[in-house]
Amino acid sequence: MASEPLDLPRIGIATVVAAGLALSLAVAFLRHAQTTPDVGPTSATLEEAGNLLIGAALGLALGGAFAALSVRRGPSVVSGLIVGLLAYVVVLVPVLIVTDDVSVAEDLSLGGLLFLAFLAVPLGACVLVGALVGKGIARLLRQAT
Repeated sequence: MASEPLDLPRIGIATVVAAGLALSLAVAFLRHAQTTPDVGPTSATLEEAGNLLIGAALGLALGGAFAALSVRRGPSVVSGLIVGLLAYVVVLVPVLIVTDDVSVAEDLSLGGLLFLAFLAVPLGACVLVGALVGKGIARLLRQAT
């Protein structure tokens, strides 16, 4: 049994959408964290980092759902996961490296790369949930027509 080929043009479009959503929601959540009062500098930093991660995760989940809804060929959940992975590796990781206050050499050290790989686990889980929700919505829409 041959597997159906992936819908690469739609995966490309969904990757751009997912990256845009992840970046814009991460910035929006970060700006919100910066406007709320904090107890001290440590709590402010933790709140900003948490909100940045939540915004990026939500954007990637929405991008995964969009991918699962928009592909016409191939497995929709796999397409959503590919979109999330591409958006994370091609857009979010370089933005995180450039915008943090750590040197690029330290970011690209073994510890920095392991941290970025560690961040991929919860973000990947969010993409998976988004892709599964998108597949469910697509199935409901097909049944309604």
